[in-house]
Amino acid sequence: MPEPTIPPAGLHPQLVKKLLDNLESNDDFRALFQKSPEQALRSLGYTDPWACMSLKSGLASPEEIKKQRAKLEDALSGIQGMVCPLDEQATAGL
Repeated sequence: MPEPTIPPAGLHPQLVKKLLDNLESNDDFRALFQKSPEQALRSLGYTDPWACMSLKSGLASPEEIKKQRAKLEDALSGIQGMVCPLDEQATAGL
């Protein structure tokens, strides 16, 4: 029987706010996040690796992030399961 895994805890709410602020308004940060989500998070002071921080599809527009901000904050700061809340957000209507 495989050993159960514990899903990672969510990001700290202050980090989530910084992340979404930059994804909404900073084109250089958005480009860095699309290239290397880990590097982008480290630029905000995040030091722990987070396995889900990879994008399989495009990043949502700043307007869509702003529109869905509360939902994204809750998802990113909550306990993470098998699906990353940023994964495929552009096509999932987040």
